[in-house]
Amino acid sequence: MSGGLLDRVEEEVDAEEPVEAVETESTDSGLLSRAKSESDESSSELTMADSLKMIGLVMVLPYFLIMWFDAYLPFSLSSYLPFIIVATGGIVWWQLDIRNPLESGGIRMMSSVIVVVLVSVLILLPTIFGNVWVGTMSFGGIDYEEDGSSMEITIRQNQGAGSHDAIVAITYGSSSVYSGTYAFSIDQTDGYGKHGTFSIDTSAYYSGNALGASGQDYTMSVTVGDTVWERTIDSNFLTRTITGAETGVTAVMSANCDDPNHERCLVGVGLSVSSGLASAASPVAMPLANYNLTTTLSGPGGTAIAYPVVEVVRTAASWDTDGGAYGDGAAIVGDWGSQLQLEGSEEQEGVSIILKDDWQNSDYGCYTLTVSITQDSLWGSETVTSSSEYTFEVEDQGGDENEPDRERWVPGC
Repeated sequence: MSGGLLDRVEEEVDAEEPVEAVETESTDSGLLSRAKSESDESSSELTMADSLKMIGLVMVLPYFLIMWFDAYLPFSLSSYLPFIIVATGGIVWWQLDIRNPLESGGIRMMSSVIVVVLVSVLILLPTIFGNVWVGTMSFGGIDYEEDGSSMEITIRQNQGAGSHDAIVAITYGSSSVYSGTYAFSIDQTDGYGKHGTFSIDTSAYYSGNALGASGQDYTMSVTVGDTVWERTIDSNFLTRTITGAETGVTAVMSANCDDPNHERCLVGVGLSVSSGLASAASPVAMPLANYNLTTTLSGPGGTAIAYPVVEVVRTAASWDTDGGAYGDGAAIVGDWGSQLQLEGSEEQEGVSIILKDDWQNSDYGCYTLTVSITQDSLWGSETVTSSSEYTFEVEDQGGDENEPDRERWVPGC
């Protein structure tokens, strides 16, 4: 009997063990499957916070960074802003895996609407600012071209954009010398903000020197809408007409004379001309003037030296060298001073001279160095002349015939 009971207990234990194993296996499998399913669902689920973060970082932030810091970049990105906005919108669309928003539904559908609306708004925002929220305008200043050809006017606006017309009027003293209308757009940005520019050619309004005895101020008024600015244009920029000139002769003497009866003789002369704004002293340099110099040294026998015509364009002087008889044919005048040394074929004692042997005539007597200055037609029709006189003679030895002759070159006749 006991054996029968033991056998029955063992059979029940053996019968229960497989059931527990099956139940354990079934339970474990259900939990893993559920956890895996929840994990996959969580990884594929998109929240509205994730969507807005993506849109803000990829679309909105770059837009405002470009708007704020474009002026400091080596090249302008604001001109390409519409393309950048569309490109960032495409990146967001791809990252959010929107694909076809009509089939996506839920948050992806809402995200697609936000992306489309935001792209449209960011592209149209500059136009909205320019036409609805136009900022205050101010006069940004005048920039003068180095070559004197024009001046650039800058108009600033603290917000917005758009195109405008500027009515410009310029007076010289009390006389009106120019009026015109210029279209400009607020389409540039620098460290000071948004602005637009337009240029006015100097030749359009120049009427005479702003400096000097006959000079008068140039006053400009700029009108944009109901706003008017008045400024005085730089007087140095508008002083172009030559009004003063001087001439000078430097004689170079030598004890090495061809004539044995002369112990001192004239080798040659260096010629110089000063041109610029007339003053109590020497003419004042005028770096923006354009003119021609015609210089002649005349003596008892007529013309001794007819120097080639010198053309001066701003500070660059040039002339025909005649094969080296008149130097190298180029010099600077009006930059640091108003004097121009007219070069010759040789340099002696630090002076570039025209040898007496190369003169057309070199008799003793009174010599006159004359310069005639004709203006560029843009800067005036005045002709300015100047001359200086010199005597070329043999020095008086007080009647002593044994004393050798000495030539000399002295101012005055």
